[in-house]
Amino acid sequence: MKKTSTFRSLRFRLLAPMVAAALLAAALVAAASYVLGARWATDELQSRFEAIEQSLSGSNFPLNERVLDSLAELTQTELVSVNVADEVIHSTTALSERSEDRYQVSRDGRKFRVLFFAIKNESSRQDRVARVGVMFDESQIEASRRRAAMLPLATGLSTILALTSIMLLLSSRLISRVSKLQRRVEGIAGGDFQSTAADDVDDEIGRLGGAVDSMASQLSQLWSQINRQQSEKLLHQIAGGMAHQLRNSLTGARMAVEMHAQQCQSSNDEGIGVAITQMEVAEDYVRRLLLVASGRVDEDHAAEVQSCYDDVRSSLSPIASHLHVEMEWKVNGFPARDAVDSGHEIVGLVLDGPTWIAAASNLIGNAMQAGDDVRVELCSIPGDLVRLRVSDDGPGVPEKIAEDLFEPFVTSKPEGMGLGLSVARRAAERLGGEVRWRRENDRTFFELDAKLG
Repeated sequence: MKKTSTFRSLRFRLLAPMVAAALLAAALVAAASYVLGARWATDELQSRFEAIEQSLSGSNFPLNERVLDSLAELTQTELVSVNVADEVIHSTTALSERSEDRYQVSRDGRKFRVLFFAIKNESSRQDRVARVGVMFDESQIEASRRRAAMLPLATGLSTILALTSIMLLLSSRLISRVSKLQRRVEGIAGGDFQSTAADDVDDEIGRLGGAVDSMASQLSQLWSQINRQQSEKLLHQIAGGMAHQLRNSLTGARMAVEMHAQQCQSSNDEGIGVAITQMEVAEDYVRRLLLVASGRVDEDHAAEVQSCYDDVRSSLSPIASHLHVEMEWKVNGFPARDAVDSGHEIVGLVLDGPTWIAAASNLIGNAMQAGDDVRVELCSIPGDLVRLRVSDDGPGVPEKIAEDLFEPFVTSKPEGMGLGLSVARRAAERLGGEVRWRRENDRTFFELDAKLG
């Protein structure tokens, strides 16, 4: 997975604009507070000056050194008195040379803002004071401005720190969910359709994760369908090649058996009749395989279901005897054979007899290979359906192939090709029914349903 740079990450894109906007807002508030603080300090300075002016401008007591020192201590200011010639009479702090009337610098380097007011009846005063200057320390005024600006600035910065921490936590959780979703999508692109991306949070990302899971499920089905189509295509190719070889072999074998039957002294040799019948069935299989391989479908040949059942029984019973498999054949829900032969009973027809025989032969043949006790039952069920139930006492279907049991080329037999159950499923679909299996009471059951015509 390609690593995202810091400046391109979602976390940076979420936090950077918010932090920048908050810092700008804090700076603006601090600047406005500084300006307002300067105005408040000036207003306070003017108010103090007017109070001192009101108290001293009309006073009759002498403004000598002792009085000015006491007043300076009371008003928390520095005072200076000057005569009519603007000469300093007394100052509560040592002053350097004055460069301008508005500001004054003390000898210790402090800068003062000086505001003067006139003394009434200065000509008659013995202290010769014409004006009094109130000196306000400029550093205190500046400190008031800074205090006015620092409070909103500190509040803004602490708020930014708290919001940034909360947003960092929330964005980390959000990015963690997005990263999980990204890994899930990359897994789907790599063919992993099993893991999930949805979480328990019902928001946009949670719903997006659910949509990704739904997409993965659909892709899984589509992938299985594609694999099945590819397997069927390969099956058709294999069937075509095998069918051409088997047709020549069966033709030669059938001719040999028929010649042998003509030369035999006994004309009622049951074994030869069964062999010829089985060869005819095999030739029909080969013919149908060739049609499948060429992309064509054979026409349906409706057949009486019990006749098909009897054909399967007659063909597989000798094989069961050879394998020493105990067979039990049962028919339920159909009329007896003698009643059918009389022509007075109508027995259900399956849509395509050869297809039903092929499916039944595969199911019963698999059971004969899996167990020593096989039970086969044919019965009718409601809905105009016929059911063939085959059970055996074998070990059952391995768990690793249970879900894909009816897929082509899925088998647990070392020598098997995995086509028998696939053929059974296709046959059941063609016959308007279905095939399924289950494990019950240490026996494996396969059921084939087909629609009666």
